[in-house]
Amino acid sequence: MFWKSMQATFVRNFTSQIRAYPMSFFIGNLLTALYSVLSAWFMYQLLFKGQLNPSFQDLAGTSDYISYVIIGSAVYALSVRTCLNVSRSLITELREGTLESLMLTPFSRYGYFAGNMLQQTVTSLAEVCLAFLICIPFGFQAGAFSLGGFLIALGASLYAFFGMSMVLGAVMLYTRDTYISQNTLFVFMYLVSGVLFPSGYLPNALATVTRLIPLGPALDVVRASVFGIESQSSFISTITFLLVIGTLYTGVGFISMKHIENIALEKIFG
Repeated sequence: MFWKSMQATFVRNFTSQIRAYPMSFFIGNLLTALYSVLSAWFMYQLLFKGQLNPSFQDLAGTSDYISYVIIGSAVYALSVRTCLNVSRSLITELREGTLESLMLTPFSRYGYFAGNMLQQTVTSLAEVCLAFLICIPFGFQAGAFSLGGFLIALGASLYAFFGMSMVLGAVMLYTRDTYISQNTLFVFMYLVSGVLFPSGYLPNALATVTRLIPLGPALDVVRASVFGIESQSSFISTITFLLVIGTLYTGVGFISMKHIENIALEKIFG
């Protein structure tokens, strides 16, 4: 049942995305990543005059600010695309009037959400890779790139993003809102998770809270695999942390989702 539900969900979503969504949506995602890198490039060249405080290298593990921002923007775009579309799956069913029929179908919830995640991962990786190629001329360098470390970091990050999307999806379905909840979370992630600057510059209390958001640790391990893994033990511990927090988020999300589905159906039928 799991594999059938995952396959059916993947095929349905992929087909609808190809047929229903315009090219402007795809171009808009590329431009968002490009604008982030452009703004960072102009700040670095015109405002910072190509100079960084020595503390930046100590906190970031590199003195290459442009490469730091390009990786941050790419991973942030991937996290937003996967979390957003997976978390909106059930509330989309609710808005389209198919939630009650879906609940009556003998489907696997794990397979359903896994199919959503797989489809969004395939689509989002294609978009992020293309945006990444567009940003390379701005000065990206990856002299110490580790393919094995990168694949491990990517897999652990996607797993953690999936768990966070389950919690966000439960909140969306309960509040029947996708605008305030998702945008509040994504803006907070963008500002404090180390996309444009190391989270070590933040106050200690806020930096501790941001570690509970998977994007921060995900950026750490992805950047480590690109710039060079200085500490193998630190890399492994961060990967372990991503897997643990992803499992916790997934468990909380599925338990919450099961109860909130009943509330949503009760509201439909009065």
